[in-house]
Amino acid sequence: MSILQISGVALVAAFAVGILKIYRSDLVFPVSAVAVVVIVGAAVSMIAPATEYVSYLSEAAGFSAYFEAVLKALGISVIADTAAGMCRDGGHATLASKVEFAAKIMILALALPIIKEIVAAALEVVK
Repeated sequence: MSILQISGVALVAAFAVGILKIYRSDLVFPVSAVAVVVIVGAAVSMIAPATEYVSYLSEAAGFSAYFEAVLKALGISVIADTAAGMCRDGGHATLASKVEFAAKIMILALALPIIKEIVAAALEVVK
């Protein structure tokens, strides 16, 4: 899906939401949610070849564990940002902030093994 198609989906959804706000406000959130899922899905599918190549390079360099953690953190942040944005659009700012908080905790938990390795390596250098 090209940026023109993605932009088209976004503009059609925005127009539909504008009309639905007037006539059928109960359908605003589902239409927005479908558009967001389509756009995020298209963006994620476009990044797959790049991640495969970088994964190959990181394995060759011996950094595959770090790359995997970075990729998971990126996924967590994209999903959380999308969900929080949808919550905010629905008028649930507190819920959005809790989704973002949970994502930060998950990313921290994901980084702990890497931090442990770095600290262990630093202690070996000091000895």
